[in-house]
Amino acid sequence: MEANNKTWCERDEHHEFEYYLDFNRWLDLADEESAGVLLQSHGLENIRQPSKALFASDKPAYDMAFREYRIQRRNEVLSRELLEAIGGDDHWYNRNEERFLQLVGELRQKTVVPFVGAGISVAAGFPTWKDHLRQQGKTAGIANGKVENLLEAGKYEQVIHTIEEKLNADVFAQEIRDVFQKKLDPPEVVYLLTQLFGDTLITTNYDQLIETAYQNINAKPVQLINATVAEERPDGQSLSVVKLHGHINIPQRCIISANQYDLAYGQGEVDLSLPIPKLLGHHYRNSSLLFLGCSLNNDRTIQVFRKVKGQMPDVDRPQHFSIEQAPNDVNELTQRNASLLELGITPIWYEQGNYESVEALLQHAKHEVEYQGGFITPRALITDASGFDENERGEMDKSRAVTELFNKIKTILLFTKK
Repeated sequence: MEANNKTWCERDEHHEFEYYLDFNRWLDLADEESAGVLLQSHGLENIRQPSKALFASDKPAYDMAFREYRIQRRNEVLSRELLEAIGGDDHWYNRNEERFLQLVGELRQKTVVPFVGAGISVAAGFPTWKDHLRQQGKTAGIANGKVENLLEAGKYEQVIHTIEEKLNADVFAQEIRDVFQKKLDPPEVVYLLTQLFGDTLITTNYDQLIETAYQNINAKPVQLINATVAEERPDGQSLSVVKLHGHINIPQRCIISANQYDLAYGQGEVDLSLPIPKLLGHHYRNSSLLFLGCSLNNDRTIQVFRKVKGQMPDVDRPQHFSIEQAPNDVNELTQRNASLLELGITPIWYEQGNYESVEALLQHAKHEVEYQGGFITPRALITDASGFDENERGEMDKSRAVTELFNKIKTILLFTKK
């Protein structure tokens, strides 16, 4: 009886057509030879919107073409050819695919908080943090070899300390202003953040790309939170952009010098009671962090995460992710993989130096969310679970587990060739 009450659109699943916007666009534009061949084989090359015509007239053919398109795009985005060349088989590609699907599952649940580093700003014209420190060394007149040795060892703060010893902190601060106060247009990868995240973003960057992108699309008010100021808190109505080390609008509050890092994180050992470590600890315990454009060497933030992880049972820890450049040697890849997992961070690999791959990965993740029906908001996320008794919280956990299992089964079915 219920089936008979369904509309024609619901019976034929026409509402699902909107889930596959990128595939439909690919088919309609027919820029690639394979799309043109497909349209020609169905006599659709002169139709105004061939994707919709194929969906309505031959759904099995549409589904098969979509599966092939999806697999091809995933192979490209997740660097299948590269990872198989590095490892000699499909082991590391399979790991990449599984981890990517795990990330998509967290994105759908809206549990992910992006942690944005300098690498994301490169597409706009800003330098990586490593390149910026090279520029700082030139301005301070430090021998290039000395700077390179420190950078190679991951001793970024030591570069700053060396500059301070030779000249003073004001030289470093002015170089920060000269570089990061530029009003540059946000690149597409930053606009992708506006489509994937609508609550909180954390960044170590001084530039203004993230807030500019959100303001340009008029999504909702943006609240800049300077993490160096303990009293600043999210207002609940705005998108929170947490500037971990300060923002360029108030350069005097930016964490720049080695002494300022000591004050912010603790001298000698990380002090988790200080504002920045406390904030990082909160998100490590309660969010699924996604590191984008971050080097993840042994800097102060990593020291915080290592200490927080050491205090947590593994069973209570959320899964964190990083989109990482893949080392070109399988032994180095194995070691880097292990060191990140030791920090509780699951790496998803892309080709070294190919920064456009980060955008492609995020874009494909967005499409995967769409393929699976869009974002979902579990009851556990919209209600304070502390107000429920143990039985109610257990039911909420079961509901989420069932949803995740259903999504995994759906993904397997979609990728099973007829």
